[in-house]
Amino acid sequence: MHMYSTLRVSAITVIMLTIPLSGCLKNTEFVNGDENIDVNENLRINHIQTKGTHNSYHLEPLISPTREYMYSHETLDIQAMNQGVRQFEIDVWWDLRDGLRVYHNQYDSGTTCATLEICLSVLLQWSSNNPSHHTIFIWIEPKDWPEQTAGVTTTVQFTELLGDIESEIDEFWPRNKSIIPQDIQQNHSSLGQAIITEGWPLISESRGKAMFILLATGEMRDLYIQEYFPDGIMFPMFTSVQEAPVEARAFFSLTDPITDQSEIQQLVDDGFIVRTRADSGGQEADDNDNTRLMAALSSGAHSISTDYPAKVEDLDYWVDIPGGNPSRCNPVSAPPTCSSEDIESIHQEIT
Repeated sequence: MHMYSTLRVSAITVIMLTIPLSGCLKNTEFVNGDENIDVNENLRINHIQTKGTHNSYHLEPLISPTREYMYSHETLDIQAMNQGVRQFEIDVWWDLRDGLRVYHNQYDSGTTCATLEICLSVLLQWSSNNPSHHTIFIWIEPKDWPEQTAGVTTTVQFTELLGDIESEIDEFWPRNKSIIPQDIQQNHSSLGQAIITEGWPLISESRGKAMFILLATGEMRDLYIQEYFPDGIMFPMFTSVQEAPVEARAFFSLTDPITDQSEIQQLVDDGFIVRTRADSGGQEADDNDNTRLMAALSSGAHSISTDYPAKVEDLDYWVDIPGGNPSRCNPVSAPPTCSSEDIESIHQEIT
């Protein structure tokens, strides 16, 4: 990592240690504002740091078998409008009767949007009503019982789950409101090379748009790359790991910002986009422990996912982006001239 980035990370960490990060902000509402924002024309998509939600559709089951499932989210549009969420995660299952269903698993099936079509429709309505929002990230995690338990992708191929996901995104999300690999790669030999050489699109040219990312590793990811990536131009992005082929290197999901901090910082410094998590399983929320959140913020991860994007009863823990409006300048990758208002300026306090 370059010395400049290292010093910036150290400085921002010291600053954040003096700021309470959970339970620190007033209730806020994010509403459509002036679309003629005075934008810093040098800012790109990878210059932001934003809040995301884990299992963004999730509703707590009536009887939970584990603490991990004991949280509920507002609908996707309320998360975007009232909580400043700009990164979403949606689990997708293939169902013979109902098509692409959205839920966590058979023991944890509560959801605010029962199908992928409904989830996309809710987000699209909010996006259309708020066209000045910066790019949102929608991570799609395909779910399949054999693949999860034994790493076998036979049923994924039989049901054409990945192809169906592409088809529904194509059908239910307008092409002019999305950014896909083809937009970035253009004439370069690979997507990864395009990112390193040209960089990500400008924020000013990407407002009101979404990027879709395949949240999968192992055989599921390999199957997508082999069978869908060359011809599948709709499914925009997918997560990757270091040993993945260069055409898959764009987004990374490294969920432990403490253990993975140096790797996250290096990936961000190299120009890739990284998702991480501020909490997991309710432990940080129960202990009101900001350690993982602090590490996520200082790492420069572009989206920080949480089960607690807003205040809930009986807990003092929740996640906000310090100085965000609702997002902020990335502490590792953003230029010194960046300000939160340049990224997005549709923040209004509720009195």
